[in-house]
Amino acid sequence: MNETAAKFCGFDEFLAHYEPLTPYGRAEKARGTFYASPGALTLLYDLTGAFVSFSRNKAKADKLSWHLKNIPELPSDGPASGPAGLFLVHRFLSNFKAAAALLPAPLAKKLGFRWDCAGLLTLLDKGAQSGAFHIADSFSPALAKARRAIAGIDRHLAGLRAERLDEIRKKSGLDFDGLDFLVIGEDRARCLCGCVFTEPYDAGRVVAKPIMTPAWLELAGERERLRAEEGREEARACAELWAAVTGERAALEACEKAVELCDRAFSRARMAKELSLSRPRLAPAGSPISVEGGRLLPLERTLAGYGLPYTPLDFIFSKPLSVIHGSNMGGKTVVLKTVTLLQLAAQTGFFVPAKKYSAPVFAGLAAVWGDPDEKAEGLSAFGLEMEAFNRAWSAADRPLLLVMDEFARTTNAAEASALISGVLSAAAANPNVRLLLATHFRVSLPGEAAALRMRGFDTAAFRRHYKGKTSAGLREKLRTINRFMRYGLAAEKDSAGPADALKIAAILGVPAAVIRAAEKFTEGR
Repeated sequence: MNETAAKFCGFDEFLAHYEPLTPYGRAEKARGTFYASPGALTLLYDLTGAFVSFSRNKAKADKLSWHLKNIPELPSDGPASGPAGLFLVHRFLSNFKAAAALLPAPLAKKLGFRWDCAGLLTLLDKGAQSGAFHIADSFSPALAKARRAIAGIDRHLAGLRAERLDEIRKKSGLDFDGLDFLVIGEDRARCLCGCVFTEPYDAGRVVAKPIMTPAWLELAGERERLRAEEGREEARACAELWAAVTGERAALEACEKAVELCDRAFSRARMAKELSLSRPRLAPAGSPISVEGGRLLPLERTLAGYGLPYTPLDFIFSKPLSVIHGSNMGGKTVVLKTVTLLQLAAQTGFFVPAKKYSAPVFAGLAAVWGDPDEKAEGLSAFGLEMEAFNRAWSAADRPLLLVMDEFARTTNAAEASALISGVLSAAAANPNVRLLLATHFRVSLPGEAAALRMRGFDTAAFRRHYKGKTSAGLREKLRTINRFMRYGLAAEKDSAGPADALKIAAILGVPAAVIRAAEKFTEGR
């Protein structure tokens, strides 16, 4: 159910700032683990905080980043990956060792950075050469012997070839020095029998290659035999190296886990610094959800683009059920999205965009909000809403934070009020459910519910400043609403809340005749 919550609060925009450096960290990001264990979350928070402190030493932090970026994923196919796989193992161990040396001992211990593969790295170092890896002579005496023999033959072959090419040049005038073939005319080729053999090239021309001596050919055959022997010895040495790697499999797996944990915490710490995030507090089950300075980052960025101020959320949701009423464009949905983002960030192991955030740990998090992208053949908008609620409610057999925005908006007011009241009653009877619900409708509140309202539009201040006039441009209209809308939350007495829809509609340019008619209709009810 967390997917619906993630989409509701724009979690992907938050997650876009999380950039792990290793394949292991990127795989964890793709999994998107939602942690229901306070212990697992506390460990991640502790490590993230430790890396926040560590990163104050920029030189060390930059070096650690470099080594983490250069840690490859160990090959899953083991010996089948051959020398290329050994190269990856060597690169992994080299960078792991360097990263471990940068970490303070207490932090390295928490991460599991134990250096138990010194012998294996020393062995593989024999094949390391300028950032690459090869099966070196030192891995096998038989391999070294074959390679020495091949090198001797290569020198002999080079001498015989030079002598033969000099002979051909004197006889034919053809110079093959540094070349494997020449393209010459057919007429000329007919005079060179015994010096070159030819193959057709195009009309009137042939490819000419030198005919080598029997001694050269015999020696070249011996070289091929030695090359085959070299290949067998390389394969044997490679197998022995892989046997050594396999023997350290348990230690390597421990290194992989340490790398993943290090990358997750280090990358979260860099994100915390970039976005000014703070460590959340995990409260006991049933505790209030407390927010101080909570920010919905996507909205904060959007308002900044309009040059508009952003009002952070400050509130304590003390009861199991919270029902929020308030103005159109007054921030009800923003409140729900902010809490959803904070909780989802906290339970995926991140520091959160708030000065302070305290909440229990839930087994699940779901949002019912009329997703415009949700489609189901044969279901109306109302049917889709009910299906979304059913999916969310199916997780209520365990601790669940359920967020509902304008539920039942697609039916009439009387039935919507009844449905929402029924949801509140069922939620009050289920100790697993923590519910945050925003609605325009009057509903029946059980004793476990808190009636809340957005502070709403400051009509008096607006009239004093503008004397009934508004600017024409959308940007200015938004500035007007933002300037006089009070986005704070407060407890309310009658669960109805302020009715600012007509004021907001007027500011947004709805014709005055429509507004006057609507006001008369409201007065007559």
